[in-house]
Amino acid sequence: MMNSKGGKESDYADIMYGKVISINPLKIQSSNNMPLTESFLILGRNVKKHKERIRVLSHNDSIGDISGNRPDVYETIEIDGTLKVGDSVNMIRMNGGQQFFVFERSNDRRDVDG
Repeated sequence: MMNSKGGKESDYADIMYGKVISINPLKIQSSNNMPLTESFLILGRNVKKHKERIRVLSHNDSIGDISGNRPDVYETIEIDGTLKVGDSVNMIRMNGGQQFFVFERSNDRRDVDG
């Protein structure tokens, strides 16, 4: 079916892969060797700085000679997911290739689980 349409397989892919080659201005080298500039990119929240509200569960804690049970608390934390040169990213091609939604890093070195 793709052969009857013509073009390359990557012309029909919705998921694309790239590597960050510049930060200021942001440029991502796509898997088909086309560099994408900021005007073509939409960044998802996982690849930029953002805040999250988290719940810290109750737990026993001790400071020096004092110990006790801490209740559940809600905290707001800032997550710095900004892209760095060399990061590999996963993108969704939109609008016939006129825009690319960068939704995650595929080599996330910030993952605490390894």
